[in-house]
Amino acid sequence: MILKDVLGALRDIGKGMAVVQRAPRKGVATKLYPYELPELPPVSCQSLALITEADGSDRCISCLLCEKACPSQVIVIERKRNPDGKGFVLERFDIDLVNCMYCAACVEACPVSAIVTIGDFELSTYDLQTLKADKEFLDAQGRRAKQWYSPKHGVEYRDEHGSIVRAPLAEQPGGEAARLEAKAEEGKP
Repeated sequence: MILKDVLGALRDIGKGMAVVQRAPRKGVATKLYPYELPELPPVSCQSLALITEADGSDRCISCLLCEKACPSQVIVIERKRNPDGKGFVLERFDIDLVNCMYCAACVEACPVSAIVTIGDFELSTYDLQTLKADKEFLDAQGRRAKQWYSPKHGVEYRDEHGSIVRAPLAEQPGGEAARLEAKAEEGKP
C-alpha cells in the first residue's frame, strides 16, 4: 500500500517536471507586474466605487437595494428623509472590503448605477482597518476611476469636462453591446 502511494507520488512529480521542462518552449505568458499592468476587461470586479454626477451630487438614491442584495452583509447604509422634497438623503455608505466577496450583487441590484465595479485591484495594505470603505473613500474611487461598469448603463467614463459618457458599442462587453444595439434599433423609424 505504501509502495503504491510512493510510486504514484513519483509518477505525479515526473508529470509536473515534464510540464515545467516544456514551458520555456511555449514562450513567456506572465507580465512583469508592477512594471507591466495587466489588461483587464471592464466588467472585471476588482473594486467598488460610488459614482457622483458632474455637479458633484450623489447618484445614489438611498433605496437600500444594494444593502439587501449583499450576500456577505458587508454594506451599511444610513439615510434620512429629504427635507426639501421626496426621497432620501444619504448619510452613511460603508463597505467592509475585507469580508466583501466582490460578487457584484450590489452592482446588479442598484437601479441607478450608483455603485459600480472598477478595475482598481491595487488596494493592498497591511492595515485591515484601512479596508473599511466609507462614503468618502468610495466617492474618491469613483472620481479616480478611468472607466467603470454597471449592468444598467454598461461601460461608462468621464470626459474632459467631468460629464459621464457611455462608451461606444464597440467598447461594450458582449451581451451589453447587443442589448444596447437592439435598443437603438427600436428607436429608429
